Amino acid sequence: MREKGPLARLKGVVFDMDGTLTVSPLDFDLIRAECGIPKGRPILEYIEGRPESERRRMRGVLHRHERRAARQCTLRDGAKEVTEELVRRGVKTALLTRNSWESVQTVLRRFGLRFDCCVSRDDGEPKPSPQPVLRIAGELGLAPAELLVVGDYVFDVQAGRAAGARTAFVRTREDREPPQDADLVIEDLRELLDVVPDTASED
Repeated sequence: MREKGPLARLKGVVFDMDGTLTVSPLDFDLIRAECGIPKGRPILEYIEGRPESERRRMRGVLHRHERRAARQCTLRDGAKEVTEELVRRGVKTALLTRNSWESVQTVLRRFGLRFDCCVSRDDGEPKPSPQPVLRIAGELGLAPAELLVVGDYVFDVQAGRAAGARTAFVRTREDREPPQDADLVIEDLRELLDVVPDTASED
C-alpha cells in the first residue's frame, strides 16, 4: 500500500464499478474496432463528437457489449465484504461509473450490492469531469474533501482530485501504472478497511 497524507476526515467512499468492484469482460479495444474509433481514444468522448447518425450506431455497439458484460462479470474479491463493512462503520458509500444506468441496475441486482447513491453516465457528465463527484457529495451531504474516490483507471483519480476529494487507485493490472497524484495505491479492496475510519465508533 502506498499512501500520501492523512485520511482521517473521510466520511464517504465512492467506488468505480467495472474493474474495481467487478471483474468485467468488457473489451474496449474490440468496442473501438467495431465502432471505428481510433485506438487509445476515450470511447464516450469520441462518440459524442460524431454526427448523430454515427452516434446511434456506435451507441448500439457500446450498449450491446455493456449489457453482455453486466450479465457475465464477476464480483472482485473483497468487494461485498468491504462495502458492507463500510456501511457498518457508518461510512456513506456511492457508485460512480462511465457505464450505463441499465448496466448498473443489472450489476446491483445480480450481486445484492447497495449504495447510498449511484451515478452513471446517463446522469450527466462522465468521469474525468469532477461534476459527478460533486453531485455525489451533495447527495450524501458531505464536503468533497470528506470523500475517497476509488478506481482502477486514471479517470477515477482525475475526477476525484478535480472535485477536491481524496483518491485511491486499485492496481488490478500490471500494465497499468498508478497515477502519481493518487493519494493511495492499493492491490486489494480490503486494504481500504485499514485506512477508512470507523465513524460509528466515534459517536
